[in-house]
Amino acid sequence: MNAEIKPTKHGAPGQYLGFALQPVRAFYHLLTAPKGAKVALELQDDVSVHYADGSVCLEQTKSALKQNPISDWDEDLWKAFDNWRVMLDAGQCQAASATFRLYVTPAKKGAFAEALSAAASDEEVDAALAVIKAKLHKKKTPPASAAKVLALLDAPEDHRHGLFGNFELEADADDPLESIRDRLRPSIAEAHIDIIVRSGIGQAKQAMDRLIQRGEKPILDAEAFRRNFHAFIRQNNLPGLLASLSESPDDTLIAGMAAARPVFVRQLELIEATEEDRLRAVSDYLRASADKADWAERGEIFSGSLDGWDEDLLKKYGMAKGDVADLHGEKSAALQGRLIYRQCAQHVAPLEGRAVPSHFVHGSFNDLADRRRLGWHSDYLTLLEGDGK
Repeated sequence: MNAEIKPTKHGAPGQYLGFALQPVRAFYHLLTAPKGAKVALELQDDVSVHYADGSVCLEQTKSALKQNPISDWDEDLWKAFDNWRVMLDAGQCQAASATFRLYVTPAKKGAFAEALSAAASDEEVDAALAVIKAKLHKKKTPPASAAKVLALLDAPEDHRHGLFGNFELEADADDPLESIRDRLRPSIAEAHIDIIVRSGIGQAKQAMDRLIQRGEKPILDAEAFRRNFHAFIRQNNLPGLLASLSESPDDTLIAGMAAARPVFVRQLELIEATEEDRLRAVSDYLRASADKADWAERGEIFSGSLDGWDEDLLKKYGMAKGDVADLHGEKSAALQGRLIYRQCAQHVAPLEGRAVPSHFVHGSFNDLADRRRLGWHSDYLTLLEGDGK
């Protein structure tokens, strides 16, 4: 079935940014969905998996930190069922090709939900609903969910059988990340696994965000996502590499910082660096700063080794400065400064014997420039004092 996938009334693209559980489940499905499947976030449901044969798994996610959303008369439970009933009534999904899954974490119990999940045949569905109907009629005070319960009990028979016969309850996981860790453990060192998981969820969420920002539906091809994610793992699961998990800063942030003219940007202005060079310097400065904090926090590096790192870069700067003076002493101070800067930007050096990404070296040089421990223009100290900032 290749029917167009339309957003439903209760699916709300763009409103998931504050929900942590949904991106986690989307990432899990992206890792596990079969070839040809696509995974959507807040499209037809909280999360949905669209299979190559046209069938779909509609998953509603419930974080149960404060209450039990699958207790027998809980409004969340019956709201979930009612959402699916409305979709069936509206023809937004077909009972014959849909699975309706309720994912709850941490682990919870609920007699009605468990009985309905266990009912596979029409007869078993009717028996489970008959018990619920009888218990509802015995209650002296109807529960707040009564209207939705009655609407489901009165739904067309084929919809009742289709919905509850294809209903799955998954409510036995205390930690939704554990199923993801289990998938990755065979190929990733335990010390790195949570970092990789966190980055994977972020990648999935960012990819969905970008689609929404472009006005497209937030749905990803699972196989294509896995190819990119596996490449990311290969790149970042090497013991000899200090992997950067910092994301490229937003263009607005970069432009705003460049416009604020911190010292390292003013140093680039003194040597008449291009706007492109200045924006790249800001981006790499921000990423290097984030990397230093992240590596130190995770114990990837000894924080004291950053002092030695700075000294090594200053030595490289001093050598580059000497080379340029010897070879291009007749050139203008701005041009000599650009030559020094470019030599330093292309420098390759390890930190604690481990390779680092190029943006880290470049960003670290700009950090030193920001602290005025080096300067690209030969008279940078005087000129910085005199530029009015």
